[in-house]
Amino acid sequence: MIHQVRRLTAKDIPSAMKLCRASGWNQLTTDWERLLDHDPQGCFAVAVNEEIIATVTTTCYGRDLAWIGMMLVHEEYRRQGIAVALIATCLDHLRSRDIRCIKLDATPAGKLVYSQLGFQDEWAFHRWKRDGDSESKPLDGDRGATNGQWNQPLDLTAFGVDRRQWIKRLAAHSHTVNLQDGSGMIREGHLASYIGPMVAATPSTATQMISKLLAKTSRTTFWDVPQPNQHAVTLARDNGFLPVRDLTRMWTGRQLIPCDLSLQYALSDPGTG
Repeated sequence: MIHQVRRLTAKDIPSAMKLCRASGWNQLTTDWERLLDHDPQGCFAVAVNEEIIATVTTTCYGRDLAWIGMMLVHEEYRRQGIAVALIATCLDHLRSRDIRCIKLDATPAGKLVYSQLGFQDEWAFHRWKRDGDSESKPLDGDRGATNGQWNQPLDLTAFGVDRRQWIKRLAAHSHTVNLQDGSGMIREGHLASYIGPMVAATPSTATQMISKLLAKTSRTTFWDVPQPNQHAVTLARDNGFLPVRDLTRMWTGRQLIPCDLSLQYALSDPGTG
């Protein structure tokens, strides 16, 4: 059976959420809305009888860098070439926009597929988890609360490109902690609270920020830590987190856009970098 790829729209979100829950992912409706708001022409799906059975999204940061994420295929439709078709659609879309570098974060199962499509390894990382109180309430206080402005100059150096518009969208559904030489966020998820992104000029600043962020929740918490940043790995372990998932950052395109991982203590999420 040939499955047609089409654009994902806001009307598809309830169906996409069912797929998300069936796959055991942490995303909420607001995560899908954020992706569609940021790039409504760059999100794609496959449907059967109007029910979404596969999704993928793209997130562009200008013309230098873009991300492919939310690669989901219902288990009954796997190994039918749907994932390859969706990734190929994303690559065509991003190349038509002349994006220099395209990245994604791959699970071990997805890595072989992405390698066959021309993606190369950049570096490995882990999702870390700290168990919390399953009966606890969502994050304390109002979402969107901040104590100052996100450290854009530091974030630009850490991430490699300007992502201030994406940070602004994330901040609307996150608690943000800003110190003199660092910024970090924590937001709600279906299974757990999620730390990230977080950038810091020094390990001391990162330690202060993680303390403030973790004070916001008593729920189980996820934290995607760049493996090359050993200060971040140590900080996660010292705060009771354990690695539970292996991922690999991969890239393709005309030129690898570098980042400074010594300043990155938490990723935005595997779907957007």
